[in-house]
Amino acid sequence: MTRNKLNVWLSIAFALMALWALGGIVLLDRSVETVPSEPAAADSLKVLIRTGTESAALRELLAPFKEATGIRAELIEVGRDGYFTTVGTQLLAGSDTFDLVFVPNTSIAELASAGAILPLDPYIRDPALTDQETFDLQDLLAVYTYQEKIYALPTDISTHFLYYRSDLIPEPPETWDEVYELAEQFSQSRNPQSPTQWGLVMPAVIPEERTKIFASLLWTFGGDFISDRDGHSRLGEPGSVQAARYVQQLLQRKAIPGDLLYWDFVKTRDALLSGEAAMAAPFWNSAYPMIQSDRNSPFGPLIRIAMLPGIKDEQGIVRRVPFQHGWTFAINANSKHREWAWKFLAYATGKEGGERYVKAGGVPARRSILSDPAYKSTRPDFQLILDSMKVARSEPSITHYPLMVEITEKALAKIYTLDSSPEDAMKEATNDLNRLSGK
Repeated sequence: MTRNKLNVWLSIAFALMALWALGGIVLLDRSVETVPSEPAAADSLKVLIRTGTESAALRELLAPFKEATGIRAELIEVGRDGYFTTVGTQLLAGSDTFDLVFVPNTSIAELASAGAILPLDPYIRDPALTDQETFDLQDLLAVYTYQEKIYALPTDISTHFLYYRSDLIPEPPETWDEVYELAEQFSQSRNPQSPTQWGLVMPAVIPEERTKIFASLLWTFGGDFISDRDGHSRLGEPGSVQAARYVQQLLQRKAIPGDLLYWDFVKTRDALLSGEAAMAAPFWNSAYPMIQSDRNSPFGPLIRIAMLPGIKDEQGIVRRVPFQHGWTFAINANSKHREWAWKFLAYATGKEGGERYVKAGGVPARRSILSDPAYKSTRPDFQLILDSMKVARSEPSITHYPLMVEITEKALAKIYTLDSSPEDAMKEATNDLNRLSGK
């Protein structure tokens, strides 16, 4: 993208943000902190959700929820490709065609600032709606806030693992330096005798996958997207550049696929199952149950999971910072059934709903469920999720998050295609991000 085109693009982005902000003023007037009375209409609760494993698992909650509350809930499923466009358009236009919406935690600041979703604190505090002991807010691994108010609770928690072939690598690597050595050892371009074509693979497609996967490396190497202190971009700082240089050097050495930009979740998982790859990292925790349940691959039983590697400091302590994010439920500010929406949200993110969600293949965000000894043998990934979450980070909760991702992903594309040095690409991204945020 040329400088002139970038300036035009940023101008359009600012105009859209201003329009959203104006719309947010109108919506915010409608969004009050008191819990309204429930309308008497005997219709159903509408839940907007994207099609996939999450919707399949949540569908299993509809019947028990109705049995417990007498409220009929139905899912409005939207394809994954058009989901974010649909959510943004409908919410910011003030649509009341759905009551609950399924969104990633990174959308909360944007939607809350526009008054498109409701704060949940009044519902959580109301004893007529929420039994504090049963609901147990402290049991949740994360809650998502904006300006010190809770706007969303997670149904799912996702983080990054290291996947490795235990027949080739008896002990998982502790550091990214060790990963680098193993990546070369088990890549046929570096070692023609390697039993696998690639020593290391990882997803790097867009939208967002590239940035999220890179985030674990970024933070572990001491870099960041923006400063918590003043909001300035940190992509041009030494730690951020070092993380980008690490991936580019692996590409230059042909220890990871040269077409990395086309590797997605499925291609990465299948490379492990086909015996094409010795390791995958950073890679999503959700791949583990899929790999374990595959009965056709002779390599599936050989694949193990471990904490994401880190960087060893001067004291010999390994510093790891895996990425984490949550898929959440938020209440549409224009919902006609706000109490119903809260009841389903509380059920889906609660302990009973969480237990049912596990049986349907989901990964609930409750410590008590993930640490339950009943799952120790059947879901060993649960304990690793808990261990990872102790040191994991999530992306910044900012109103211009989509544009931050756009800038970051374009910089990474230049780095991963070897079209630019990490220093130049990250410096340009820093300048663009600072202009975007007015820094």
